[in-house]
Amino acid sequence: MSGDEPEAGGDHAARLRASFTAQADTFEEPTLNAAFTSALDWVVEAAQPHAGDQCLDLASGTGLVGRALAPQIAHVTCVDSTPAMLARGRAAAAAEGLTNITFVLGDATIPVVPAGSVDLGVTRFSLHHVPDPLAVLRTMVEACRPGGRVVVHDLASSTDPTLAARQDAIETWRDDSHLRTPVLGEVAAWLRDLGAVVDRTDQRTYERPLEPWLAQSLTPPDRAVHVRQAFADELAGGEPTGFAPTQRDDDVWFTQTWELTVAHRP
Repeated sequence: MSGDEPEAGGDHAARLRASFTAQADTFEEPTLNAAFTSALDWVVEAAQPHAGDQCLDLASGTGLVGRALAPQIAHVTCVDSTPAMLARGRAAAAAEGLTNITFVLGDATIPVVPAGSVDLGVTRFSLHHVPDPLAVLRTMVEACRPGGRVVVHDLASSTDPTLAARQDAIETWRDDSHLRTPVLGEVAAWLRDLGAVVDRTDQRTYERPLEPWLAQSLTPPDRAVHVRQAFADELAGGEPTGFAPTQRDDDVWFTQTWELTVAHRP
């Protein structure tokens, strides 16, 4: 790809809030964001919820994971920095009849619960949006009691640095609140650095259509054109994007890699 990538820097926190304020209404719309609304069973199974569990869902967005866990545990606290996402989550929780869930406006790197007070910490599709993913994981690990579980579900980039850079450039064109996708295995390494014991890592690939992905994030036309062109170039035999695009009738599809990392605090 050329030197047309979006510029880094600026007020990332404001950019993040603006992006997810705009996306709040469609964030759980399956026709546009099936990736986000699917595979919840994978995360819930990995979390091994118990009836007495206190859970912390960091960078929770609308609290989709927390709401999936709430019927099986004692209480979940969902923390996010975008008021519009929390408002959607509160409304959904009320509609679902959930009374054991709390939505808190906050920064995922700043503790909102006492250290050693939760049995389960979860975060999903968040680390690629934050400047310091290690700080988010530290908040989760420190919030856990000894034996407490940590579950991280996120995108994973190629171990080839060139392909990883191209993947990040495309993700940033699509949504300029994207910063850097963790490389396969990197979340596990970060958790070990924080003193957690990694119990398992799993990977899945997910195929999705290009146009709903761009529509859900409300990608401006002047940025969307670069994403479409990158995929078109690869389909024509050009530079790989790391997303393995395919043509299906009139639609372009591409593949993302997801990684699930499960650990516990010793």
